[in-house]
Amino acid sequence: MSIWFNRWTCPGWMFVPRKPHPFGNEYHTICCGVTGVMFGINLVEGKDRPRERPADENANLGSTVSLLLRMCKPLYSTGKVMILDSGFCVLKGIIKLAECGVYAAAQIKKRRYCPAMVPREAIKEKMQDHAVGTMQCIRGTLSSTPYFIFSLKKPDYISSMMSTYGSIFQNGRDTTRNDTPRGSAGFRAFRFT
Repeated sequence: MSIWFNRWTCPGWMFVPRKPHPFGNEYHTICCGVTGVMFGINLVEGKDRPRERPADENANLGSTVSLLLRMCKPLYSTGKVMILDSGFCVLKGIIKLAECGVYAAAQIKKRRYCPAMVPREAIKEKMQDHAVGTMQCIRGTLSSTPYFIFSLKKPDYISSMMSTYGSIFQNGRDTTRNDTPRGSAGFRAFRFT
């Protein structure tokens, strides 16, 4: 949030009660995780978005997926990795990014509901009797694009992450989950909030 208290002097003014500074402009940003350089910023327009503006080309995929694709467009076909805020943990969006040549990962948080197509209760039930520190990987496919759900048993809960890249140790060796060799430029992380 960019703080601004007077709604009549601030275009795009919003009130977002969940934020530490709830008055002003809300922005979505994309930054390089290595250098910290911000190379994309998007003003959240809210309900007063001008009707004259053309619709987004990905509007049919939903507002979250549309925003994700619009912000990541400069990274298409680079093989880069996006580390997404949990609010962007939408399987449809992560798969669309993979189809565009950008890998992604996001933590799965259960607030009101779990992301679609994530068997959260089945994962919880399966890992209930496992020791703390046990990890499980579930592989799925959507639109012929593979994705992975990594789950880690913690003392009080199970932490899960959805990804279209990554690796897991099996029988003492590292099994890479995409075609990009480890340590290459393809594994540079970007952060999107």
